[in-house]
Amino acid sequence: MFVSFLLLAAPAAALDTLYVVRHAEKAEPWPADLDAFRPLAPAGEHRAEALAKRLKDAGVAAVYTSRTTRTMETGMPLVNAAHVPLVADDASTHPQEMTAFLNGLREKHAHDHAVLIVGHANTIPDLLNHLGATPSCYARLGIAKVGSGLEIQGYQGVWKVDLKKQGCAAITRE
Repeated sequence: MFVSFLLLAAPAAALDTLYVVRHAEKAEPWPADLDAFRPLAPAGEHRAEALAKRLKDAGVAAVYTSRTTRTMETGMPLVNAAHVPLVADDASTHPQEMTAFLNGLREKHAHDHAVLIVGHANTIPDLLNHLGATPSCYARLGIAKVGSGLEIQGYQGVWKVDLKKQGCAAITRE
């Protein structure tokens, strides 16, 4: 007797959430020509620890940073607490590379719940724009026009991006 079964593919899993934060407070003063190596100030170390406590059980599968000391130091407490990898990738800081960077995250982490991206005051607005932010929600998200570009002010805030939604509705600032 021959029995055949029709196997239905399970729906494709997808990355649910991106968390985006600015690196914590950086040491001042610091030589301009060594900016990439600028560490966190004591207040920044405390903020990084608080971030780790906040996101430890949020299902973060990896922490992505630029190749600066301050972004890596901001992500390390979560890396250590949640036992996840830290990936230093400057693509998160170059607007022309962000689409490929974000698509790569979605592909690499298709079966994960969340990923954290630690950015900079002048790169977070571009990341959020690539994720659906528009000028209509800039004020709510803390994005301000500074000179010819966009920036976020201060070190506070965690932007949570729900990848199942689109546009401004997908992004909240906690």
